[in-house]
Amino acid sequence: MAVTAADTLHQAIEQKRDELYEIASEHSWSSPEVILVSQELDSLITHHVLSKYKKEQLNT
Repeated sequence: MAVTAADTLHQAIEQKRDELYEIASEHSWSSPEVILVSQELDSLITHHVLSKYKKEQLNT
């Protein structure tokens, strides 16, 4: 079974989410460490949404 870019991106999002929860358990949710990882997660999710949108536009 081939691994697609979407699968890889989904896996990266899940790993970043796990990292966020781990860091948040050690720091407050408003700490700079948590905010940085949260922003990284936001970026991955945005990339995922945009790539899905572009794919849908190509299929119409």
